[in-house]
Amino acid sequence: MYIIQSVSIKIAMIDLTNPKAFDWAKQIVRAHVIEEARAGGWMHDFGEYLPFDSVLFDGSDPLEYHTRYVEDWARVAHEVVQEMELQDEVFYYMRAGTAKSPAMTSTFWMGDQLPSYDRYDGMHSALIG
Repeated sequence: MYIIQSVSIKIAMIDLTNPKAFDWAKQIVRAHVIEEARAGGWMHDFGEYLPFDSVLFDGSDPLEYHTRYVEDWARVAHEVVQEMELQDEVFYYMRAGTAKSPAMTSTFWMGDQLPSYDRYDGMHSALIG
């Protein structure tokens, strides 16, 4: 696990190349997000933060695995929802993704835009996105 400080929160990046860690992440989503919290939806975010200096369980180069991490992080939620047969009842969304990601998430969001009409990161960009 790799702890990252992102402005006001700490993020724990799980080494999803480790099959036991992958299964543990699925168990967290299943037991605590869906069963305990009874969440019908959530932001399944922060898959884009894998550090480039990570030491991964399977020996992958973190620079090469960085994009695949996003796919594996989506797969965590996707597999839980499929296994629990909740495809029509659960909605989760992500910010990061690849060409393969739409098959593994409900939808995407663009991130936090500025509360302005700024063309590059405000209302203008949100509407186009």
